[in-house]
Amino acid sequence: MPERPAPLVLVTTPLGGQPFGTHAAIAADGQRLLATDLLRRLGRLGAAATPLPSVPPSDDAFHWGGWFTAGARAVLGAAEAPVDAIGYAGGGAMALLSDDGVEALLSPIQGEVVANNRFSADAFVVAGDLDMALATLEDCETDNAAPRRLNDAGFAWRDLGATPWARFDVDTTLDLALLRLATRLSGTRPLDTSVRGYLDMARLPGDRALEVPHLDQLGEVIRDRGAELVVAGRVPGATWQELETEAACRVRGVVEERGMRSARGAGEPPRSILAALMALSSPSELVAELARLGDAVVLDSRVLMASVAGSADAMAWPPEEERFASDFGDFGRVATPWLRELTEAAAGASVPFLFGGHALVSDGLRLIVAAAWQGR
Repeated sequence: MPERPAPLVLVTTPLGGQPFGTHAAIAADGQRLLATDLLRRLGRLGAAATPLPSVPPSDDAFHWGGWFTAGARAVLGAAEAPVDAIGYAGGGAMALLSDDGVEALLSPIQGEVVANNRFSADAFVVAGDLDMALATLEDCETDNAAPRRLNDAGFAWRDLGATPWARFDVDTTLDLALLRLATRLSGTRPLDTSVRGYLDMARLPGDRALEVPHLDQLGEVIRDRGAELVVAGRVPGATWQELETEAACRVRGVVEERGMRSARGAGEPPRSILAALMALSSPSELVAELARLGDAVVLDSRVLMASVAGSADAMAWPPEEERFASDFGDFGRVATPWLRELTEAAAGASVPFLFGGHALVSDGLRLIVAAAWQGR
């Protein structure tokens, strides 16, 4: 039986140019190191991996499908050997996923797409009719929706979302702090030396180390049978199950807008119960109400941003630097009025608040629970 051709995987390489010392620069530098490590790792596991430079975020005409398929066709056209599977990975994807998990991603059968999360993908590989696959992906607005679009076009799909750490993706400085936390826990994949060194060396604005805010207080709540943890946002079922079994405290959850960037109907804006409550009162009152509900709050603030903006496109949200600063309670760097008020209220709340994105309320929460019991 002939050996199957190596799958071709295009890996996003973040651009530079962010102001030195900002949250955005720290995140981009970390992502570049992770992308380099992922390229080497994919090659070691048998893929033909190639970098795909990012498009400047100021480019209002950016369309993921057009950008990705143009790059894919150019690489396919220059390929010297046959290719029957092509894939994509964000530079910060799969940093904690085991080699076995990555090999599963690289092994779709003909007519199948394998994704790290089929409803909100950061990495996928599709095999079979690549002309049809690329024609389908060309109309896809985001990478998150790619597996769903391919499935709609007739490709079977296989989801690795239940595989440990498959969903963890580094987009922000808080995600880097969670990744650094993972290096101190047993049972997580050892990171490349250069990545680990960067995580230990990086300093946030204000000369702060790259640490998850309120980690010790969150751990105290998680270990306390009489306490209650409030979690809100795009919480996956697997993470919720782990909270139910591994956290000693009670957990109050508001799960909303899962698949926010992949399942949205044409013209339908994101909607959030918490954003609606905030609109009826104020950002400060939302913080006060959440604080009354529990002893600590973990909030996927991007759901609020999407609902306020009426768009799942991050270009419509507060600027990247403000989003990242808000995650660390750095309200002095937040100019958007409602987000500044929310961040300042959370910083002064009677219970600890931790803001973040999808990585926080998926595998990030699992890391925080593990740290609570391992004393890290």
